[in-house]
Amino acid sequence: MKKHLLVLSSVTLLAVAGLVAQTVDLQQTIPFDRAVKTATLPNGLKYFIRQNGRPAKRLSLRLAVKAGSLFEADDQQGLAHLIEHMAFNGSAHFKPGELVSYFESIGARLGPHVNAYTSFDETVYMLDVPSDQPEVVQKAVTALADFAGGLSLTKEEIDKERGVVIEEWRGGLGAGSRIRDKQLPILFYQSRYAERLPIGKPEILRTAPPERLRAFYDTWYRPDRIAVIAVGDTDPQQIEQTIRTTFTPLTARAPAAQPPDRKVPLHQQTLVSVVADPEVTRSSVSIVRKRPREDEQKVGDYRRDLVARIVDHIMDERFGELERKPDAKFLSAGAGNSSLSKDVATFDMQATVQDGRLEDGIGVLTTEAMRVKEFGFGASEIDRAKAWMKAFYEHAYTDRDKTESGSFAQEYISYFLNGEPSPGIEYEYQLVQQLLPTITDADTSSLARSLLKDDSRVILATMPQKNGVKVPTDAELQAAIATAANTRVTPWTDTSATRGLMEKAPGGGAVASRRAIDDVGVTIVKFANGVEAWLKPTDFKNDQILFSLNAMGGASLAPPDEFLDASMATALVSEAGVGGLKATDLQKVLTGKLVVARPFISLSSHGVSGSAPPAQLETALQLLYQDVTAPGDDEESFALLKKQLDAAVANRGRSPQQIFGEKLSQVNTSDHYTSQPLTPERVATLKRDRMIAFYRARFANAADFTFFMVGAFKLDDAIPLLTQYIGTLPSTGQKASSFKDVGLHFPSTIVKEKVEAGREPRGQSVLSFFADPSIDPQEQEFVIAANTVLDIALRDILREELGQTYTVSVGLSQPLPQKGEGHIQIRFGADPKNLDTMIDRAMQEIGRLQKEGPSADLTNRAKESARRGYETALRTNDYWLGRLQTIQTYNRDPGEILSRPKRIDAVTPQVLQETFKKYFPSDRMTVVTLVPAATQ
Repeated sequence: MKKHLLVLSSVTLLAVAGLVAQTVDLQQTIPFDRAVKTATLPNGLKYFIRQNGRPAKRLSLRLAVKAGSLFEADDQQGLAHLIEHMAFNGSAHFKPGELVSYFESIGARLGPHVNAYTSFDETVYMLDVPSDQPEVVQKAVTALADFAGGLSLTKEEIDKERGVVIEEWRGGLGAGSRIRDKQLPILFYQSRYAERLPIGKPEILRTAPPERLRAFYDTWYRPDRIAVIAVGDTDPQQIEQTIRTTFTPLTARAPAAQPPDRKVPLHQQTLVSVVADPEVTRSSVSIVRKRPREDEQKVGDYRRDLVARIVDHIMDERFGELERKPDAKFLSAGAGNSSLSKDVATFDMQATVQDGRLEDGIGVLTTEAMRVKEFGFGASEIDRAKAWMKAFYEHAYTDRDKTESGSFAQEYISYFLNGEPSPGIEYEYQLVQQLLPTITDADTSSLARSLLKDDSRVILATMPQKNGVKVPTDAELQAAIATAANTRVTPWTDTSATRGLMEKAPGGGAVASRRAIDDVGVTIVKFANGVEAWLKPTDFKNDQILFSLNAMGGASLAPPDEFLDASMATALVSEAGVGGLKATDLQKVLTGKLVVARPFISLSSHGVSGSAPPAQLETALQLLYQDVTAPGDDEESFALLKKQLDAAVANRGRSPQQIFGEKLSQVNTSDHYTSQPLTPERVATLKRDRMIAFYRARFANAADFTFFMVGAFKLDDAIPLLTQYIGTLPSTGQKASSFKDVGLHFPSTIVKEKVEAGREPRGQSVLSFFADPSIDPQEQEFVIAANTVLDIALRDILREELGQTYTVSVGLSQPLPQKGEGHIQIRFGADPKNLDTMIDRAMQEIGRLQKEGPSADLTNRAKESARRGYETALRTNDYWLGRLQTIQTYNRDPGEILSRPKRIDAVTPQVLQETFKKYFPSDRMTVVTLVPAATQ
């Protein structure tokens, strides 16, 4: 039960108790989910077990330890995190390097399936493994037991891993880290949290004696501070016995220690932090109101949380409406409840503003807080928030037997670490049905007022450091709050929608033909207007339908000097609304409807993509119909879009990563017009009439489109709706649209560029090799396998052997159906002084693979990763939607979707050797490197 946290006075709680006493006891303790088997071993270790079939043949295992960076001594800062890394570098049952290679051999990759994290208060290890082989499950549980008490922590392996953690620290350097270092002492005022960032201190990471790691490990990795979570497609009794047998021998290795002081003191005064940084690209200000964190164990606490989420929703809805006004003094804003620590919760209000207008932003936040405190919320606002909440719970309840194992595992981690109740969705759904109708306007307004008290308040502001923009002082921001607080406010005027989504439903559609592709369970219906619909009913989710209306063309059809207008056309429609409804009115019309239908214009295609619960499919199709036939277009919306874009580009050239990304794109497309960065000058050229004209031209002829739909629907129910809304879209009857070859061209020779930007000792390199494989699925499979092999090989060299990077990634970038610019990228970050030698090592490894081919072990790891990934993807709606679109677009055999295992089997070391020769040409590549700017 993942929730935000709110305060409610005992007086208010007593007042509402009478309203619900007839149906539910507010003092009742929320029970733990009965579907979970939980127990405590004699040594104090807890375990949680749940059988769950999503995804099939998979088991999610977690080891949660109640110890993080807050538990470090002064000379151990960063060692909790280093120990987490060391868990994968040698233990009682796994030699150094053996654990990761073993799990990769059975299809569990480091990162997606084998991972861990360290925070202030906890360390959590995660293994997602196949469950259809008992020996794999046993090995995974053994690995968790090693994490808990069997780490080797040898000096040799610690010294090798120090560099990896240093590179993880290095990767976080930049404007964000500089701001964090100044703001955390203010946010965590007089608290240990401000002094114990999980990443630690580099000087300690480099030099800490192994004995200090072992001391932390032995002191805090105790059975009574650990829980094991197992959720998945496995026999509960069998996994329980495995856990009991494996973990019962675990014992404490050191005397129990006194836990650190974890309190975050509250304070009467308002604390302020204003940070200006030359690499910041947006100005923003937040007001954080701290309060004691409330209990969550009783039904009354749950009711309070429901009220809190209503407050969050209404505040966000108000800010969303205000930001669209022509005279808005901010760009965007939001509010919501959160938690700061184990004992402190917060109510946060944040606004993004144009540069030089931080005082305006803080004034808006204060004004809206004063409006709520004085006048509360209206009944219509509360009713809409309740409708959204009800829809959310109905969706979760309907899909209750399709919940992913990882989601359950996270709930039980939160229960163990934070005491957050986890009663199960059946209980929560019934409770919400009882509680939601009892929540009154007075309840919501009263809680909001308690949240908006002005003690223990923190103001956090960030802005670009640049000439011509004054940095306000702490006193000036406090004065802006005082001025806004003393300004008279009026009640919020809420407007309700006066009409529905469609005033008149279309009619007259007809089915022209229908055929089935039985092998893949797809029915193809062609309507009289020329639209072809590919329909695949599934049982993967109970409450999900995904759809897409696709046509070839997109922004490729725009002249080069109007490419930006074409690319931004859907953004204009998003601001303007559809069907004669403004964006804010549209949101209100769709209250309680979990539907999406968004128009898109990409380089080579355009259309509308969306989703809906089965019961709301008609609403989603109505929205799609309006997107196509009645896009909004008004000067006010265009002005708002330009205002947002102007702010987005006002500080272009300040962020090193932005500069680097722009240069990389320009180099790899040979400076093509489609890769030009967004600048103030380009934004100024946007023309509203060109944008909407391009949009309307793309959607004018329905016969250009193919409709795809996958999910929980019945053909007999869906086809009449599709006939009404898809089969009646305006059409000439003949397909006319196709994409245009825009002439993308990867460089023909070797190109090297160095970008000098930023002030931190942080570098990055991207090596790109021309690779434009055909759409043939076998050829694509070979490239996927080669990339996986190289990813693992370079990780083992650059990270594990050299300790010079935190992560390496290898992947194909190919903007099909456009040809000529496809390439495989290798990315890694590192100390700038190491980049050249790392590039050389990467090239040496590619050369070796071209000369010798990969080992059978590496090849099999890549194949098993593909097999297991395919096995899981095959039971998801989004995978089928994407594959069907590819099959139709490129006129492929639908049977290819089911025949991938054969293509994976065809991968061999010899085939991959040829793949490396073909797609990693050393004479047609680019190297783009980011290094810090030279200091004056």
